[in-house]
Amino acid sequence: MSYSWLPFNSDDFKSTMGLEVRVNILVCGFMGCGKTTFVEAFQRNHLGYEALDLDTAVALSVGLLPSELGEWINKHGLEVFRHKESLLLSEMLSTASPKIIALGGGTIEAPGFWDLAKKHKLVFLDVPFETCFERIKNDSNRPQTKLGEVGLRSLYQKRLPLYQKADLHLSQEGIKKIVSLSSLVHNLEG
Repeated sequence: MSYSWLPFNSDDFKSTMGLEVRVNILVCGFMGCGKTTFVEAFQRNHLGYEALDLDTAVALSVGLLPSELGEWINKHGLEVFRHKESLLLSEMLSTASPKIIALGGGTIEAPGFWDLAKKHKLVFLDVPFETCFERIKNDSNRPQTKLGEVGLRSLYQKRLPLYQKADLHLSQEGIKKIVSLSSLVHNLEG
């Protein structure tokens, strides 16, 4: 697929596209690809979207700081985490206000995710494994880093076909060209 990456003024978007139907935007990609940073850039936007991070929401829901989530996952297990994550994502998406949500790296593997996702737009931050690995290799708050480079590469390769089902793929260069939430929405509308 080919996309044009045009900076897009939110006022132009409002006047030409209308905002009656606002879809939720789910941002996926491997751990360390920059999902949280990407979504945080849209905290303040003119389209009325709420910018959220699913991992942060899980941490807060169990009374923790996001920096303590890795320890909680180690204690309770990945399956319990994925269940909690699925429940929270479903809850977030059930409200009327539009959202852009940074998913966890493995959210796309959770039972029921794809049924839920088909009602929303999915954006894949397509960052090479090597870049992701460099960013996360020493992050003790990411339980799966204990898999090491070989194990993480295998996990990346396993998840890649799922990420590639996204409505929009953004390379590292493409990520830089999304200058506003309006430009992201514009590219999703095609």
